Amino acid sequence: MFYLLLTTFAMGAIAAGAVYAIARPFGWKPPVAIYPLAAAAGMLSYTIYDEYSWYERAAGALPTRLQVVRTYATSMPYQPWTYAIPRIYRFDAVDLGSTRVNPKAPDLQLVRLMRVTRNVSSEDVSVLVDCRNQRFAEIVAATKFGDDGVPTNASWQNLSDHESLKSTLCKKTAQAQTPAKS
Repeated sequence: MFYLLLTTFAMGAIAAGAVYAIARPFGWKPPVAIYPLAAAAGMLSYTIYDEYSWYERAAGALPTRLQVVRTYATSMPYQPWTYAIPRIYRFDAVDLGSTRVNPKAPDLQLVRLMRVTRNVSSEDVSVLVDCRNQRFAEIVAATKFGDDGVPTNASWQNLSDHESLKSTLCKKTAQAQTPAKS
């Protein structure tokens, strides 16, 4: 966060310096208000660039075993340009290397989901995916499991609402269930 602030101020100084560097050789004396306006425009431009490029930079830095399955875009009143083009402020990435299957409940896959939010620490969530019944549930501390390995008090959600998660995790299950062609 400190580097973002420092870079933003530096971009403001560069913009004001650019106005000075352009005006000086021509002998132009711009009004004094031009320098702070140029600095403000430089800082605002950099802030907009940083906000909109954050997702590509963060997702590009993920290890190959993590695959982005959902993005969340938002618009903010104090950033009116986001109403025209909403910016991504959070994304979920599934850890494909963490997939586990309980032998007692082979239809259920337990995976680690990483929630990455701008300017907030990442959060790891365990998710149980049931490809056969097209549902998934987050595993929380209060989740209780029965003897068959299925949670008894999970809050199941429709997997069809999360198409990317479904296509990422259920394609292996669908291939395993498809009979071989002779």
